[in-house]
Amino acid sequence: MFKAKNAALAAMLLGLAAQGSVQAASVTTDAGFNGSTVITFNGFDGLLTTGPLDVGAEVGETVTLTGGPFVEVGAFERDLGENGLWGARGNPIDGLIDTPTGNGNFVASSFVGRRGEVGFSFDSAVARVGAYMNQFQQIGVSNSFTLLAYDQAGNVLETFNYSVNTAWDSYNEGQFLGFQRATADIYGFGVAGNNIALDNLSFSAQPVPEPESYALLLGGLGVVAWIVRRRRPV
Repeated sequence: MFKAKNAALAAMLLGLAAQGSVQAASVTTDAGFNGSTVITFNGFDGLLTTGPLDVGAEVGETVTLTGGPFVEVGAFERDLGENGLWGARGNPIDGLIDTPTGNGNFVASSFVGRRGEVGFSFDSAVARVGAYMNQFQQIGVSNSFTLLAYDQAGNVLETFNYSVNTAWDSYNEGQFLGFQRATADIYGFGVAGNNIALDNLSFSAQPVPEPESYALLLGGLGVVAWIVRRRRPV
Protein backbone atom coordinates (compact mmCIF):
# COMPACT_ATOMS: atom_id res chain seq x y z
CA MET A 1 0.00 0.00 0.00
CA PHE A 2 2.86 2.33 0.87
CA LYS A 3 4.43 1.65 -2.53
CA ALA A 4 1.21 2.63 -4.31
CA LYS A 5 0.95 5.86 -2.31
CA ASN A 6 4.58 6.70 -2.99
CA ALA A 7 4.12 6.05 -6.71
CA ALA A 8 1.04 8.26 -6.76
CA LEU A 9 2.91 11.03 -4.93
CA ALA A 10 5.82 10.81 -7.33
CA ALA A 11 3.46 11.02 -10.31
CA MET A 12 1.78 14.06 -8.79
CA LEU A 13 5.12 15.80 -8.26
CA LEU A 14 6.20 15.06 -11.80
CA GLY A 15 2.98 16.58 -13.05
CA LEU A 16 3.50 19.67 -10.92
CA ALA A 17 7.01 20.02 -12.27
CA ALA A 18 5.69 19.97 -15.82
CA GLN A 19 2.93 22.46 -15.04
CA GLY A 20 5.16 24.69 -12.94
CA SER A 21 7.65 25.44 -15.68
CA VAL A 22 7.71 28.95 -17.06
CA GLN A 23 5.48 28.97 -20.13
CA ALA A 24 7.52 31.49 -22.09
CA ALA A 25 10.88 33.18 -21.93
CA SER A 26 12.87 35.58 -24.04
CA VAL A 27 16.40 34.48 -24.93
CA THR A 28 19.51 36.59 -25.48
CA THR A 29 21.86 33.74 -26.40
CA ASP A 30 21.88 30.86 -28.86
CA ALA A 31 22.57 28.39 -26.02
CA GLY A 32 20.03 25.61 -26.29
CA PHE A 33 19.50 26.16 -30.02
CA ASN A 34 21.87 23.39 -31.12
CA GLY A 35 20.19 21.19 -33.70
CA SER A 36 17.73 23.88 -34.73
CA THR A 37 16.76 24.47 -38.35
CA VAL A 38 18.61 27.54 -39.67
CA ILE A 39 17.66 29.76 -42.62
CA THR A 40 20.75 31.64 -43.85
CA PHE A 41 19.14 33.75 -46.63
CA ASN A 42 22.22 33.04 -48.76
CA GLY A 43 20.01 32.02 -51.68
CA PHE A 44 18.74 35.58 -52.08
CA ASP A 45 20.59 38.53 -53.56
CA GLY A 46 19.24 41.93 -52.57
CA LEU A 47 15.53 41.30 -53.24
CA LEU A 48 13.38 44.25 -52.12
CA THR A 49 9.97 43.00 -51.05
CA THR A 50 7.04 43.45 -48.70
CA GLY A 51 6.14 39.77 -49.13
CA PRO A 52 4.65 37.36 -48.74
CA LEU A 53 7.83 35.50 -49.65
CA ASP A 54 8.68 31.88 -48.82
CA VAL A 55 12.24 31.95 -47.44
CA GLY A 56 12.26 28.38 -46.14
CA ALA A 57 13.03 26.51 -49.35
CA GLU A 58 16.70 26.02 -48.43
CA VAL A 59 15.69 23.95 -45.38
CA GLY A 60 12.63 22.24 -46.88
CA GLU A 61 10.15 24.21 -44.76
CA THR A 62 7.46 26.77 -45.56
CA VAL A 63 8.43 29.97 -43.76
CA THR A 64 6.75 33.11 -45.03
CA LEU A 65 8.38 36.52 -44.72
CA THR A 66 6.33 39.72 -44.70
CA GLY A 67 7.42 43.26 -44.02
CA GLY A 68 6.87 46.94 -44.53
CA PRO A 69 8.56 48.97 -47.27
CA PHE A 70 12.28 48.58 -47.92
CA VAL A 71 12.85 45.07 -46.58
CA GLU A 72 15.85 43.62 -48.41
CA VAL A 73 16.29 39.83 -48.49
CA GLY A 74 19.84 38.79 -49.32
CA ALA A 75 21.43 42.12 -48.37
CA PHE A 76 25.22 42.06 -48.47
CA GLU A 77 26.25 45.25 -46.68
CA ARG A 78 24.86 47.64 -44.08
CA ASP A 79 26.31 50.66 -42.30
CA LEU A 80 24.93 50.51 -38.74
CA GLY A 81 26.35 53.85 -37.62
CA GLU A 82 27.66 53.64 -34.07
CA ASN A 83 27.04 49.87 -34.13
CA GLY A 84 29.62 49.26 -36.86
CA LEU A 85 29.18 47.42 -40.17
CA TRP A 86 27.43 44.28 -41.38
CA GLY A 87 28.46 42.72 -44.67
CA ALA A 88 28.65 39.49 -46.61
CA ARG A 89 30.91 37.14 -44.70
CA GLY A 90 34.12 36.51 -46.57
CA ASN A 91 35.21 36.89 -50.17
CA PRO A 92 33.05 34.90 -52.64
CA ILE A 93 36.25 33.65 -54.26
CA ASP A 94 37.51 32.23 -50.98
CA GLY A 95 34.14 31.03 -49.72
CA LEU A 96 31.99 32.26 -46.88
CA ILE A 97 33.56 32.81 -43.48
CA ASP A 98 31.54 32.17 -40.33
CA THR A 99 31.32 35.04 -37.86
CA PRO A 100 29.44 35.30 -34.56
CA THR A 101 26.34 36.47 -36.45
CA GLY A 102 26.32 33.90 -39.25
CA ASN A 103 27.62 33.87 -42.80
CA GLY A 104 26.67 35.10 -46.25
CA ASN A 105 23.78 37.44 -47.03
CA PHE A 106 21.13 38.55 -44.56
CA VAL A 107 17.79 40.37 -44.17
CA ALA A 108 17.79 44.13 -43.62
CA SER A 109 15.17 46.83 -43.29
CA SER A 110 15.50 50.55 -43.98
CA PHE A 111 12.52 52.16 -42.31
CA VAL A 112 12.81 55.92 -42.12
CA GLY A 113 11.01 56.00 -38.76
CA ARG A 114 10.16 53.75 -35.85
CA ARG A 115 7.58 51.71 -37.67
CA GLY A 116 7.13 48.48 -39.55
CA GLU A 117 7.89 44.86 -38.77
CA VAL A 118 9.90 42.08 -40.37
CA GLY A 119 7.78 39.01 -39.73
CA PHE A 120 8.14 35.27 -40.25
CA SER A 121 5.20 32.84 -40.26
CA PHE A 122 5.60 29.08 -39.79
CA ASP A 123 3.32 26.42 -41.25
CA SER A 124 3.98 24.21 -38.23
CA ALA A 125 4.26 25.39 -34.64
CA VAL A 126 7.73 25.87 -33.12
CA ALA A 127 8.85 26.06 -29.50
CA ARG A 128 12.10 27.93 -30.10
CA VAL A 129 12.84 30.76 -32.52
CA GLY A 130 15.53 33.40 -32.72
CA ALA A 131 18.09 35.11 -34.94
CA TYR A 132 21.27 37.16 -34.83
CA MET A 133 20.50 40.85 -35.24
CA ASN A 134 21.70 44.40 -34.88
CA GLN A 135 20.37 47.89 -35.58
CA PHE A 136 21.54 51.23 -36.90
CA GLN A 137 22.45 53.54 -34.02
CA GLN A 138 23.00 57.29 -34.12
CA ILE A 139 25.67 58.98 -32.02
CA GLY A 140 24.42 59.37 -28.47
CA VAL A 141 21.06 57.72 -29.20
CA SER A 142 20.13 54.33 -27.74
CA ASN A 143 17.83 52.77 -30.32
CA SER A 144 15.66 49.78 -29.55
CA PHE A 145 13.40 47.31 -31.32
CA THR A 146 10.64 44.95 -30.29
CA LEU A 147 10.51 41.16 -30.66
CA LEU A 148 7.14 39.39 -30.78
CA ALA A 149 5.95 35.78 -30.75
CA TYR A 150 2.48 34.99 -32.17
CA ASP A 151 0.09 32.08 -31.85
CA GLN A 152 -1.80 30.42 -34.73
CA ALA A 153 -4.57 33.05 -34.61
CA GLY A 154 -2.10 35.92 -34.74
CA ASN A 155 -2.40 36.84 -31.08
CA VAL A 156 0.74 38.00 -29.27
CA LEU A 157 2.15 35.29 -26.99
CA GLU A 158 5.20 37.16 -25.77
CA THR A 159 7.00 40.41 -26.49
CA PHE A 160 10.05 42.28 -25.24
CA ASN A 161 12.18 45.28 -26.19
CA TYR A 162 15.92 45.16 -26.70
CA SER A 163 18.75 47.50 -27.67
CA VAL A 164 21.92 46.14 -29.25
CA ASN A 165 25.09 48.14 -28.66
CA THR A 166 28.31 47.21 -30.44
CA ALA A 167 31.52 49.12 -31.13
CA TRP A 168 31.53 51.76 -33.89
CA ASP A 169 34.43 49.96 -35.61
CA SER A 170 32.99 46.45 -35.20
CA TYR A 171 32.19 44.18 -38.14
CA ASN A 172 29.35 41.63 -38.15
CA GLU A 173 28.79 41.86 -34.42
CA GLY A 174 25.29 41.54 -32.99
CA GLN A 175 23.08 39.69 -30.55
CA PHE A 176 21.13 36.44 -30.76
CA LEU A 177 17.57 37.18 -29.64
CA GLY A 178 14.34 35.22 -29.61
CA PHE A 179 11.94 33.08 -27.59
CA GLN A 180 11.67 29.58 -26.17
CA ARG A 181 8.50 28.07 -24.75
CA ALA A 182 7.56 24.93 -22.87
CA THR A 183 5.30 23.79 -25.73
CA ALA A 184 5.40 24.28 -29.49
CA ASP A 185 2.79 27.00 -29.99
CA ILE A 186 4.68 29.76 -31.83
CA TYR A 187 3.44 30.33 -35.38
CA GLY A 188 4.91 33.77 -35.94
CA PHE A 189 8.06 35.70 -35.07
CA GLY A 190 8.35 39.44 -35.61
CA VAL A 191 11.00 42.12 -35.23
CA ALA A 192 9.61 45.66 -35.18
CA GLY A 193 11.82 48.72 -35.42
CA ASN A 194 13.87 50.76 -37.85
CA ASN A 195 17.04 49.87 -39.76
CA ILE A 196 17.44 46.28 -38.57
CA ALA A 197 19.89 43.65 -39.84
CA LEU A 198 19.01 39.99 -39.19
CA ASP A 199 20.62 36.67 -40.09
CA ASN A 200 20.47 32.94 -39.38
CA LEU A 201 16.81 32.58 -38.43
CA SER A 202 16.82 29.50 -36.14
CA PHE A 203 13.78 27.50 -35.04
CA SER A 204 12.78 24.12 -33.65
CA ALA A 205 9.58 22.40 -32.57
CA GLN A 206 11.46 20.72 -29.71
CA PRO A 207 11.09 22.66 -26.44
CA VAL A 208 14.04 23.11 -24.10
CA PRO A 209 13.42 21.96 -20.50
CA GLU A 210 13.80 24.99 -18.26
CA PRO A 211 15.90 25.17 -15.05
CA GLU A 212 12.77 25.76 -12.97
CA SER A 213 11.36 22.42 -14.11
CA TYR A 214 14.55 20.56 -13.20
CA ALA A 215 14.73 22.21 -9.78
CA LEU A 216 11.11 21.42 -8.96
CA LEU A 217 11.50 17.84 -10.18
CA LEU A 218 14.63 17.24 -8.10
CA GLY A 219 12.97 18.79 -5.08
CA GLY A 220 9.94 16.55 -5.53
CA LEU A 221 12.06 13.42 -5.84
CA GLY A 222 13.86 14.43 -2.66
CA VAL A 223 10.53 14.64 -0.83
CA VAL A 224 9.54 11.20 -2.11
CA ALA A 225 12.87 9.73 -0.92
CA TRP A 226 12.39 11.33 2.52
CA ILE A 227 8.87 9.86 2.82
CA VAL A 228 10.09 6.41 1.83
CA ARG A 229 12.85 6.52 4.48
CA ARG A 230 10.43 7.58 7.20
CA ARG A 231 7.97 4.80 6.36
CA ARG A 232 10.61 2.09 6.06
CA PRO A 233 10.14 -0.41 8.94
CA VAL A 234 12.98 -0.64 11.45
